[in-house]
Amino acid sequence: MIPVDEELLDDAEGLGRADTGRCLLTLAGAGAQVRRASWAVAEAGLRTAAHGDRPRTIAVAVAPHCGPVVRSLAALTAPAAAVPVVEVSGDILPGWIGPLDLLVLAGPKGDEQALLALVRQAYRRGCGVAVVAPEGSSLDAAAEQVRGLRLHTSAPAAGAPDRVVARDAFWPLLGGLLALAGSYGVGAYGPGDSFDALADRLDAVGIRCRPAAETYLNPAKALALDLSGAVPIIWGTGPVMGVAAARFAAALTSVAGLPALHGTLPDAAVDSGNLFDGALGRASGDSDDFFRDRVEDTEPMRLHPVLLVDDDAPGARRQVDLVRRLALDLSLPFNEITAEGPDPLARFGEVVALGDFAAVYLAVTTGHDTGSVGTFDSFDALSASDPDAGREDGGG
Repeated sequence: MIPVDEELLDDAEGLGRADTGRCLLTLAGAGAQVRRASWAVAEAGLRTAAHGDRPRTIAVAVAPHCGPVVRSLAALTAPAAAVPVVEVSGDILPGWIGPLDLLVLAGPKGDEQALLALVRQAYRRGCGVAVVAPEGSSLDAAAEQVRGLRLHTSAPAAGAPDRVVARDAFWPLLGGLLALAGSYGVGAYGPGDSFDALADRLDAVGIRCRPAAETYLNPAKALALDLSGAVPIIWGTGPVMGVAAARFAAALTSVAGLPALHGTLPDAAVDSGNLFDGALGRASGDSDDFFRDRVEDTEPMRLHPVLLVDDDAPGARRQVDLVRRLALDLSLPFNEITAEGPDPLARFGEVVALGDFAAVYLAVTTGHDTGSVGTFDSFDALSASDPDAGREDGGG
């Protein structure tokens, strides 16, 4: 088990020095990122499409390592969607995409080769194109050439690794995609009350979870301590919190280097039944030697369920009660995270932001480099140099 430096948690200056990737600063500015997305929408002059102007399908492609942006878009817009949202991956446009569809591309740097290849293919098929990318980037220029719709995001800091840039681009890209989708009748989110509520909620989390806030008053620091030395099982009640669970698990893995599982209840619990029956779920039985000295023993890693709760999801409270009872029966630690308020987007933002902060605090207190892009970053380089990348598609 990797030891946690608990003293560092209450040292704001020390946390800043240990956070080599400047993740805490980025998270503190999440509300400002959403507000900038609102301004970008105003500059783009988005209008609400008439029913006859709506595409048959909105196909969305996002650069790698940005997190579950498309899944978040689909989950948040599904209840009011008049048009389906479909995720596209890779550099080959699916054969079913044609003139009746809209292809939306989102890239934090705007030089992603796979996205540029998709723009060219969409143009040949007569498919509409919209882009969320920095102004003046290659992707922005490509969209301008094909007369596509362009939403501008802020350019990333010079010299930052691509994966770090992508990791920090979640809110700018999601904000732009929500606004674009809303203009085509997919969901009800966009500049105005919903974006303002989201930005305010992200600001509030940033204040509560700031480095200077003492651990006992800081929910993200407390959650980081709870998860240290455990195997987190992040479950969400309902599709929106299920996506938040995926985001939290990805942050724990990519930022803190901690393996984490995630899923949406009730299916995730059913699929994980044998996991809780295994060694990570059962208490270590040593009653045969009750009086032995345990001072030198290391604490075994155990499962740690964390529930992200949306009370509007059907059966949410019953699911929480069942998992809490299971954790109690197995003597497992357990956390429940619930956001309040009438707006699903704001509730989603609060839970995601809390998980992001907790992952960073867990990283810095275990000595993990938050500016690291990981051992397998060379795989990105191999993909970019693949001679088949961006090849012509065989679609109609």
